[in-house]
Amino acid sequence: MLKILRHKGVAKKILWVIAGIIIISFGFGFGISNFSSNVSLTDSAGKAFGSKVSIKEFREKYIDTRDQALLMYGDKFRKVSAMMDLNNEAWTRLLLVKEADQRNIKVSDAEVIAFIQSIPFFQHEGAFDRKSYENIVKYSFQRDPRLFEEGLRDQIKIMKMFRSETMGINIPDETVRKEYERRNQKVKVSYLLIDPKTFTRDIAPTEKELQDYFSAHQADFLEPDSVNVQYALFATNEKMTNDAKSTVQEKASAFYKKTKNADDFTSAAKAAGALIRETGFFNMEQLDSGLDWPLDLLQKVFEAKKGDMLEPVETIQGIQILKISDKKLAFIPEFNKAQKAIQEKWIADKSLTIAKEKSKEVHKSLLTKLSIGMSFEATAQTLSIEKKTTPFFGLGEYVPEIGISDDFASAAFTLNKEHPVSDVVLTSRGPVILKWEALQPIDEKKFEELKKDFTDSLVEEQRISTMNRVIKEIKEKAGLESYLDKIKP
Repeated sequence: MLKILRHKGVAKKILWVIAGIIIISFGFGFGISNFSSNVSLTDSAGKAFGSKVSIKEFREKYIDTRDQALLMYGDKFRKVSAMMDLNNEAWTRLLLVKEADQRNIKVSDAEVIAFIQSIPFFQHEGAFDRKSYENIVKYSFQRDPRLFEEGLRDQIKIMKMFRSETMGINIPDETVRKEYERRNQKVKVSYLLIDPKTFTRDIAPTEKELQDYFSAHQADFLEPDSVNVQYALFATNEKMTNDAKSTVQEKASAFYKKTKNADDFTSAAKAAGALIRETGFFNMEQLDSGLDWPLDLLQKVFEAKKGDMLEPVETIQGIQILKISDKKLAFIPEFNKAQKAIQEKWIADKSLTIAKEKSKEVHKSLLTKLSIGMSFEATAQTLSIEKKTTPFFGLGEYVPEIGISDDFASAAFTLNKEHPVSDVVLTSRGPVILKWEALQPIDEKKFEELKKDFTDSLVEEQRISTMNRVIKEIKEKAGLESYLDKIKP
């Protein structure tokens, strides 16, 4: 461990910039722990900047990345890590450190110490506590202090590199105001919806049309992987004492160990006093609404093989032990079995096509009638289309009957008194034509109160955007080739 850490009074604080360094990559790649014990550490994990990267070097960066995630998420790390592709994060870290070294960025021992002392993990009552630091690194991180500190040294190198890239960011007041207005102004519009559903009753496809449509769009009717799960439930509730819950946990654990390789899961569960449940076949697109399983557990369910039993998991209902009863791989159904769905999709597509063509006619007629002084509402009546009006709404906000539609909102905010009517805009409900009604200005007093914080948030957004751009450029420059997928676990 850095010897100077034993001396107190180092007051310098190093800015700990986390955002943009760990870029959460949602995925489920296998981890380094799955293969590190089965291959030589001198083997090549990949290639970057024209040189080979050994398994040993990659493994070091992988562990450093894990350490950083632990510092970020603390006791939530286990849950978050299930949604992180740590392999990809480790590669990113490795490339950033190599780039920082190429730029000759140095980090002194004093900077590492100040950084460590600024981390809340290692503080007690607001001050750095050396004993806590040593215990946490040893027992929670299970790390050699010297290697842990070298990982932090690399972290500071990355931070310095990003600081040099972002220190000149400045946003003019005029830009701040325009962006605040864009995010906070609200608009009200009227609109005409050319609803595709109004054309469905006159559409009657022939069987040949449906067969041709099915042949051209088979992928649209793919039935995804599905699974049927049996599970033993050892019920618990909020009123149970800790001792009672511990007894249930022990019972569930004993059942799992005893039954893991047993053939008759149902009989064994009943004998253990557990409730037996079965999900029936479901897939990730059509989840059983009664299940309270988190995403990481569902992922394990779909990765498991038929007959596999998963370790006990605690849910709202109690402790559950899952067994994969059966699995069906994704498949495209035969025409006869999917004919109803094919017909519904064909009619929906045909109706939308008709609605799009109709909307062009409506738009042309609308502009003509408005040009001779007819009102928007009167024009709508002559076209037999109901005029609807929104409440005031902002970007990204829900609009009644339309939902959240970026295209609808964007079109609304481009309109004004001089240019009141939009082109045809496609929404999930169908084509619409908008007419500007009113703009709700921002609250000037509130803007002045929030201006500094809002400006700071814009600067932070710019910094993160810049860091992500730098990361992308470094990855392109490095020409990374990863061999991890070729290494057998």
